[in-house]
Amino acid sequence: MSEVTDNPKSSTVHSVVVAVKLLEYLAESGRPQRVTDIAAFLKMTKARVSRHLSTLSDLGLVARMPDNSGYRLGPMLFRLSNAALDQYEITNIAYRYMVMLRNKISESLLLAIPAGGDALIVSTISSGKPLSPQLVRGTRWTIPMSPTARLILAFSPENVRERVLARRTERDTDQEVDFDPVEARRVFERIRTRFYEFDADPHDAGFSTLSAPVFDHSERLEAALTIVMNRRADSAEQETRFLKPLKECALEISRALGSVEMANKLADTI
Repeated sequence: MSEVTDNPKSSTVHSVVVAVKLLEYLAESGRPQRVTDIAAFLKMTKARVSRHLSTLSDLGLVARMPDNSGYRLGPMLFRLSNAALDQYEITNIAYRYMVMLRNKISESLLLAIPAGGDALIVSTISSGKPLSPQLVRGTRWTIPMSPTARLILAFSPENVRERVLARRTERDTDQEVDFDPVEARRVFERIRTRFYEFDADPHDAGFSTLSAPVFDHSERLEAALTIVMNRRADSAEQETRFLKPLKECALEISRALGSVEMANKLADTI
């Protein structure tokens, strides 16, 4: 990023700008960061960064790791994020469309928004069936396992995709989960072509997942609308049966949010 500098002609409070940039860096990093790394990113001295971190820590916005390995986001942000979710515009706009879709297909639904390349659940509606999936608002899903996260990353800016792929590759070098970034890029291209993603049982929990994109007035991905249903032997039939009503609902929400170009592209695939 460019160096954070003071502008005497601006009404912007410089220390607030620095704090926000610092929090964004910790959020996008996905792991604790050392003062040295934060200072290098912000192009500031370690002393200045340490003062900002000290203030943010006192406010609960960041927390220092017990082993002094760095700083992570603090507990106050969780409380603020829950309040923000309650006020988030798309959850209010999408809810009635989600209720109509649930009533039509009798399956559980969730709405997830992009969160540093991951999928953050902001709204859920239960099917009310016995053994229905437990969908919890505030849960964060990641690639490669989550179809919802794959769809969100597929429609994210390229720099975000590449950063997440690099982070995921590094993280999985010593784990049992196989992750191939080349194959992931092919999957993303397929998702952008057909405007949906499906997995018969992504989390080995007995539930199939079908996800479609929702766009806003700036023609950017705003959210992913996902159906989560009990897995059946004829999972391919589930994909075919629910794809059209899912896309129609995602299209209605997109148009309600002011999307024209991407909404029309989505409509062309229905």
